[in-house]
Amino acid sequence: MSKFALVLSGGGSKGAYEIGVYMALIKMHKKIDIVTGTSIGAVNGLFIVQNDLRHALKLWKKMNFSAIYSENDFPIDKNLKLPEIYMTHLKNFINEGGTDPSKLSSIFDKYFKPKSFFNSPIDYGLVTYNLTKNKPVLKTKKDLTKDNIKDYVIASASCYPAFKPHVIDDELYIDGGYYDNIPINLAIKMGADEIIAVDLRALGLKKKLIDKGVSVTYIAPRNYIPSFLIFDSIEARQTIKLGFNDTLKTFDKLDGERLTFKKGHLVKNYQKYGERFKENLHNFFDNSQSEVLKKLFKTDIFQNILKDKTSYKNFNNIVEKSGIFLGFDESVIYRINSYNKGLLTSLSSVDKIDVNKILSKIKDKQIDNLIDRRQIVKYFYDNLKNSTKITKYIPLFTNEFLVALYIATIKGKHSNY
Repeated sequence: MSKFALVLSGGGSKGAYEIGVYMALIKMHKKIDIVTGTSIGAVNGLFIVQNDLRHALKLWKKMNFSAIYSENDFPIDKNLKLPEIYMTHLKNFINEGGTDPSKLSSIFDKYFKPKSFFNSPIDYGLVTYNLTKNKPVLKTKKDLTKDNIKDYVIASASCYPAFKPHVIDDELYIDGGYYDNIPINLAIKMGADEIIAVDLRALGLKKKLIDKGVSVTYIAPRNYIPSFLIFDSIEARQTIKLGFNDTLKTFDKLDGERLTFKKGHLVKNYQKYGERFKENLHNFFDNSQSEVLKKLFKTDIFQNILKDKTSYKNFNNIVEKSGIFLGFDESVIYRINSYNKGLLTSLSSVDKIDVNKILSKIKDKQIDNLIDRRQIVKYFYDNLKNSTKITKYIPLFTNEFLVALYIATIKGKHSNY
């Protein structure tokens, strides 16, 4: 009988993404037979085996520094920057051999349900590393008991050198990522022949597959997720949504890459605006007197848009960049009509570029965030009918120009802007 496994990688605070994946699998009615995990993946795996999405969401939606770190070991400051976090861990390692992992023990005690775990039909495996003997330790449900499971889960999640090694029977254990951060092979050894592997793209070793005949579908973040050491409830909630969206996109239930759209909405949008956009692109360059622009039009970035075999993909790339440039929430599932309307509304509220202000900043060497990308898009949008005014800027801001042209293309009846 076929067995399906969910493999969860390590990745610290990025682990919220894995709960989003789990939510999507539930939505798709995907039956899970095996869960294997390393580090935070081993922790998240407990919730899945226990069939306990409610408490998994409760943990991650309240996640912050105080849930993980003791104030004696780590100064709790919501405005703490990443360099300061690294320095704090470095000091803790030098002075104490690492940060105190006792809060991990508290999390385990609060959320682990022995009866639900051991009576579950879902098998479970984890990876840790015995630092004393310099060898990996792989444990499955048959190796675990009510008395030892806590030690091995905490050991797997002891992200050394950020955390102190965990002691089991007078031997030191550390994060399983020192051996295999994505334990696909463990799932195969446990009988899996179909696997979804969640790769949080965190630090850690990855083993070559022992059986390349096994079907493995990888799911990894398509959006930026902050450092694995930043624990923040707002970021965690966002990351859960990204995991959910990416999973449904992987299985063709939603559309998009960095942004997410209802299934079929991007196709309808292309059918409605694709040809009109290409016509507008042709007209702009045909009417331009600039030889530089005419040469630019022949480059790959524009010609690929016009080739039928790649035009749909390239067009949607511009559609998504429009929302990204204008600061749209990347965790939302959009309907294309409201999305397009939102582009026009958002652009209409952007301040125009003040050239004198920019020159003043350059003079005062204030070059950080010199130009708001949204303002560049607005500048092109407002001057699309005056090609001589924007000609010299298009080679520098090609994507912003294309976004402006897309927004002009979809303007139609949506807005008077």
